[in-house]
Amino acid sequence: MQARRHHLVKHIAPESTVVMGDKKRLVQVITNILTNAAKYTPDGGTIALRSQASAGHVDIEIADNGIGMTRDLAEHVFELFSQAERSSDRSAGGLGLGLALVKSLVELHGGSVTCDSAGPGQGSRFNLRLPRLPADDAPGPAHGEAGAMTSSAALRVLVVDDNIDAAEMLAMVLESLGHQVTVEHSARAALARAPVLRPDVCVLDIGLPEIDGNELAQRLHAQPETAGTVLIAVTGYGHDSDRRQSHAAGFAHHLVKPADTGRLAAILAEIGESRPH
Repeated sequence: MQARRHHLVKHIAPESTVVMGDKKRLVQVITNILTNAAKYTPDGGTIALRSQASAGHVDIEIADNGIGMTRDLAEHVFELFSQAERSSDRSAGGLGLGLALVKSLVELHGGSVTCDSAGPGQGSRFNLRLPRLPADDAPGPAHGEAGAMTSSAALRVLVVDDNIDAAEMLAMVLESLGHQVTVEHSARAALARAPVLRPDVCVLDIGLPEIDGNELAQRLHAQPETAGTVLIAVTGYGHDSDRRQSHAAGFAHHLVKPADTGRLAAILAEIGESRPH
């Protein structure tokens, strides 16, 4: 913002705006939205950050007078890769990982985030809503990271997806939940890594080249080191027939991309609680 001479305007609610969450990840959420605003606001433009509190929520708005976007893009801006189409030469586009991660982290905190724009050249506005913690219930300073997972609940997770950016996105979300994450981009590499890693959970794409996810699942369960590993499919295949095939291959859960991160978090928490301590 300083380099592009942006004018940052802040209107912060005077009343308490305390939320319960992981401070590091919430800072990451706000930073990613502000970075997005700066990326698409011309030199000398204005970016406004406002917060207000209602009875049950804290609302944060980040608005800019930048290049704006079409209605269709505003509806899909939190999906992977959507930002790549925001500039004609893609020089400022990137892969949209920042905003996709924002949505995942906000939903994991029980909140929501939306985006709207009046159209190209009309700027953009992001609205973030988080559950408000009453001032009387606000905890004192905590030791360590807020929301950090206990070691007994943290899982060793192997993510296998040939889409490098999607795998990275998923790994970031799982790491934000406190899990130990390893990523492989091919089934053969996963088969070689898994016996050494001995993961508690494997999150597999089904549409893998050479060896698809269903066959990979069968091979993993055939190896003694990973015979008891919980397998979760995160895939673009969502028909009933796809679910039957994944179940027959040994998958315990079948999530369709873009995966519901809240549901995935709940599944992993249940697995963590059921493990012998």
